[in-house]
Amino acid sequence: MLEDAQVERYSRQIILPQVGGKGQEKLLRSQVYVDGDGLLAAAALFYLVAAGVGTIGVARAKAALIFSVLAQRPLGSDEQPVAHTLRRLNPDCTIVTHLDEDEQPPHHYDLILATTDALHDGWYAQHKPFVWGAASGEGARLFVSRGDRADRPCLRCLFSARVNLPSKRRAKAGDSLDSPALSPPYALFLGTQLVTEALKIILQPESDSPPKLLAYTFPSFHCTEQTVEKNPHCSVCSTQRVNVSTA
Repeated sequence: MLEDAQVERYSRQIILPQVGGKGQEKLLRSQVYVDGDGLLAAAALFYLVAAGVGTIGVARAKAALIFSVLAQRPLGSDEQPVAHTLRRLNPDCTIVTHLDEDEQPPHHYDLILATTDALHDGWYAQHKPFVWGAASGEGARLFVSRGDRADRPCLRCLFSARVNLPSKRRAKAGDSLDSPALSPPYALFLGTQLVTEALKIILQPESDSPPKLLAYTFPSFHCTEQTVEKNPHCSVCSTQRVNVSTA
């Protein structure tokens, strides 16, 4: 049950039919791990906190410099600027810093929001969603890999597909959403898009919307959608699909 202070804090979300009081309670119980560094990952963290996601995990080594600037005071050796800053913004949120950024996050997280594909394959094996994006100075793309849906394509299917991308180079393993050429307005915009997709999964996990690549072109902020087909020969999800169906 939401407290009066929480009803006031999240009033703009609660009035949305897609959220409501029940949805906000679900957000407060949800747990999201953010894998990425730089301004874009920082923007995503700020929006997750604003939405009231209950537990947010972040790799200690990937905390963006902006959090140290916003801390406003010297911190102790064991106090992390990202956790300190985000807790000040919303005391409802628990910020968990993980020491080893290369390890798979604990299984209790509902999904990963990532600006790199490094954790995708291991997380898909846990049958959980993975929200991914990549960008350059001229465009960006966003894709949701539904490890919890065996009939949906994974991120490796996207990499192997001949999809139309807004940038001059195609997406490939190891791509990062943060780019030196990515300006702050674009990073903030993309941060909202990543968080929106994450919240949609939390609030409507059984959505039947088809898997699509969202491609954005800057500076017009033009968005196009392209359906992504599952690769029957994918080394990640085709194997996982067999394991799920024979379990």
